Amino acid sequence: MKKKLTEIAVQKLAPEAGKRLEVFDTLTPGLALRITEAGKKSWSVMYRVAGRGDGGNRGALRRMTLGAYPLIDLKAARDKARAAIDLADRGDDPADQRKDELRQKGERVFEVICARFIELHAKAHTVKWRDTERLLNTYVVPEWKSKPIDTLDRATAHELLDEIAMQHGVGAAREVRKHITKFFNWAVDRGLLTASPVAGMRRPELGYVARERVLTMDELKAIWAAADKMGYPFGPMVRLLILTAQRRAEIANLERGWLLTGQQAFEVPASHYKTDRPQVVPLSAPALAIVEALPQTSGDFLLSTTAGKVPVSGFSKAKARIDKLSKVEGWTLHDLRRSAATHMARLGTPQEHIERVLGHAIEGVAGTYNRYSYLDEKRAALDLWGAQWA
Repeated sequence: MKKKLTEIAVQKLAPEAGKRLEVFDTLTPGLALRITEAGKKSWSVMYRVAGRGDGGNRGALRRMTLGAYPLIDLKAARDKARAAIDLADRGDDPADQRKDELRQKGERVFEVICARFIELHAKAHTVKWRDTERLLNTYVVPEWKSKPIDTLDRATAHELLDEIAMQHGVGAAREVRKHITKFFNWAVDRGLLTASPVAGMRRPELGYVARERVLTMDELKAIWAAADKMGYPFGPMVRLLILTAQRRAEIANLERGWLLTGQQAFEVPASHYKTDRPQVVPLSAPALAIVEALPQTSGDFLLSTTAGKVPVSGFSKAKARIDKLSKVEGWTLHDLRRSAATHMARLGTPQEHIERVLGHAIEGVAGTYNRYSYLDEKRAALDLWGAQWA
């Protein structure tokens, strides 16, 4: 059946009971509207590709689906049909172009780009890239799978964070926001997006609240005693956190190769340190004794449950056990660092020296950075602090 189609005619067209209907548009050669027995309507185009037949003639008659009505209206269907016919007249099969477009679209869906982000960025620049991979694959990929990244807008991101906050808590939502922000910034830098949909996003309830918890010496001593009962590897890890005032990541990832022979110290490489600078950490007598007593394994990592093959993990369960043994509540492993710094100040250590122990960048300090700067001052501070635990 052929008919001059109009938008009203398309809306009213219906097949006879138990039959399908196909109507060809007289104004656009090859454009057809198919209507199923159930009344569902879809567009397609019929064409022959120039030069694909015998003797250079046109090839066999082919059909390509253009999409469903009313998602694609009459005007859009005519435009698509004309574009397909033009390609066929030039000797190009529009179906081949459609496949290329679908392939390119598939390469730009979230899960594909996310995998590239993890492989090319997270692994290369983040020590804890596995946490990034786990978090994105757990909370984000299932929700945004098959979605082209250029269709992800601010509203979509807000909806995701709302759902995570309700189902898994504010902490999980906060971490997701941090990682999708990094993902979108990377995508912009790579030219995959023109702008980040989460740039400047205001979510005050997901902000990080500065902690002020400083453990008393009695609480630290209770944790110290509990760590002794814990045994390897968590016990030595907690005690080294107290003695060195370093971050959990630096102590948990401590490698044999970081130990400086004959210097009673270890050096955290710049690639593993938050400030992107190497940090030399002197070992006080009790800290050195702990390190020397660690089991000898074939792997690189000194604190490990896999014979040194991978660093220690499972901190939440270990922390819960220490809480039970020490009877100290409302603290985190990072609070050990703040508490050690506070008690160093109580012992009379200058604040600038404490900042060096912590590895903080000192504002206003000029000159080329030297990893051995303030080494003596750091050693004096940690020796004085270590004497409290001898």
